[in-house]
Amino acid sequence: MKDKVKVGLALALCLIACLVIEYFYKYVFDFVIFLLSILAVKEFAKLQLKSGMPTYSYCPEVACCLVFLTSFVGFLCGLSAIIILLIVIAVVVAFYLIVFLGGFLFFSKQMKDDKFRDVANMSVKRFAFFKANNTLASILYPTLMMFFLYYINHIDYLGLSGLDAKTGDAPMGLFGLVLLFSITVLTDTFAMLFGTWIKGKKIFPKISPKKTLSGALFGLLGGIIGATITYIIFGAIFSQAFFSVHFWQFIIIGFVGSIVAQAGDLFESFVKRKANVKDAGDFFRSHGGVLDRLDSAIFVAPYVFICLLFLFA
Repeated sequence: MKDKVKVGLALALCLIACLVIEYFYKYVFDFVIFLLSILAVKEFAKLQLKSGMPTYSYCPEVACCLVFLTSFVGFLCGLSAIIILLIVIAVVVAFYLIVFLGGFLFFSKQMKDDKFRDVANMSVKRFAFFKANNTLASILYPTLMMFFLYYINHIDYLGLSGLDAKTGDAPMGLFGLVLLFSITVLTDTFAMLFGTWIKGKKIFPKISPKKTLSGALFGLLGGIIGATITYIIFGAIFSQAFFSVHFWQFIIIGFVGSIVAQAGDLFESFVKRKANVKDAGDFFRSHGGVLDRLDSAIFVAPYVFICLLFLFA
């Protein structure tokens, strides 16, 4: 327990340090996101394998590198958000087709002897399609969802003219990231503390045995507090940028964001139960792997980006 508290405090300090660095050096934060994405993809591929859903070896990691490299070049070239997203989607589709056709054409002999294919009793063609779909799943989650952390980080430079006109010099990338992590961290913290204290009815015992109704409800409160505190702090410092938005909007953002965060946590718990493991990895020692720590943030990232567009763009 003492080790878990120490690691938790260290992670909190690292998160604060990363957000401070983001304000001055966005590309350093990009690199951190990229490294965490690679680790998360590797963990997810292992969970898929243990669940009987194998991917093509190293393909999820290669796809992750391609997605982030493409987006990084897009940011450097000053491309708009829509163009970058379309290019990334094209890269994912092309990679999927290459993986499927390459696996079927060049690795059919190895697949004939694959133990997973024998157990599933699939033809080589169907098994190639099956592995390609599993590989695609590891690209959609967590790669493309974590890609939105990139988007939020560079939201000031994505050619969103409405946002640029309304927010002026306010660091919207930093605001979006603080909003994201304040919602997820306080949702998790409130759910854990009050769920452990009050206990009560279990909500999804087969997926996550420790999740209780009281924890989920107080998690919603944590998300609302996180969003509203972020709004108050940034609104006080950059009042002109936040003139067009209102307090009640962030209550709704925090409430819905907390639901999304808890859905992300439950999804990762479902994947782990299917793989019959307690943690996705051990990168953070007693706190598990990257997916264990970022499961909520991975789901909330696209949501926060959309919220920023609706509020400011």
